[in-house]
Amino acid sequence: MNSNTKGVVLISVLLVVLLLSSVAVLMGNNYLISLKRAAYLEFQTTSLNIFRNIESLALKKINLELKFNSVSINKQNPLLTNHLIFETEKGQIIGKISDASGCFNINALVLKTKDNYVENKKASASFRKFMSLKEVDNNLVEEMIDQVIDWIDLDSNPRAYGLEDYFYSGPLNNPKEYSGQRLFVSINELKGLPSFRRVNWKIFRNNFCALQENNEFSININTLEIKDAYLLSSLFPNLPLNDAEYIITYLPKEGVNNLSSLSKLFPSMDFKSPNGILNFSTKYFNLSSKITFEEFSSESITSIYYGNNNNSYIISRIYNGI
Repeated sequence: MNSNTKGVVLISVLLVVLLLSSVAVLMGNNYLISLKRAAYLEFQTTSLNIFRNIESLALKKINLELKFNSVSINKQNPLLTNHLIFETEKGQIIGKISDASGCFNINALVLKTKDNYVENKKASASFRKFMSLKEVDNNLVEEMIDQVIDWIDLDSNPRAYGLEDYFYSGPLNNPKEYSGQRLFVSINELKGLPSFRRVNWKIFRNNFCALQENNEFSININTLEIKDAYLLSSLFPNLPLNDAEYIITYLPKEGVNNLSSLSKLFPSMDFKSPNGILNFSTKYFNLSSKITFEEFSSESITSIYYGNNNNSYIISRIYNGI
């Protein structure tokens, strides 16, 4: 065999080795991807099962607590402080229950009549004061109120600053749609109303919610934080923001059970003629759950309502990471 032939054979062998190496690497990568996919699918199934189990535990905890103590729920209540924590060989599971009523329910701006939804004048007065404290222009506030009511009500007659189907289905709005003719199910729906797009969205994200009960604007004073002083001040026509901050700061950790007790603690404050309901307990809760297994993690937020029949129900759930 001459040198030229030896060189061709050597090159051929090297090409074969290179080809086999490439195939091995490709197969190895595909194998690793398959392993990760299988691991993720297992994590996904496990997470769903765990989330459902945590929700069941949360429902039982809420039922048990409110069965024997529905008068007052404060920030020190074991229901809110004793988290659901489980350790496993692969990771950790944490569930936290919180009071979901510390917000301005946008659906409180309307009241249900026999045939339609109409303006809840007390709630709209609270809304005006809240927006005034946030230094939002009065004319824009009136637009927001009317556009919310027109979105919810069942007729096609626009209010003074409102909008009906002619706008939402017209050339000025994209995408084309119709007014909801129902209560809001998420505050994110407010982004579809033109007036709300002209206000800093953080105001609504941090202070508003869309609860399906729309009777009155109400908050649980016993679980308010200092950032919620705007809500407390908005509830009472003659309660300045600094007084609301003072009340929240110096409210006893065990909270209060009624307005009379609150008035005795703060005799100089004006709690007359509230434009809503000052509660001392709550029926709305959020369950925040997080699961961490090795390199995977997932979260869920579950909204829970404690009904008049002494049972709690899941209103909605959002899963992230699975």
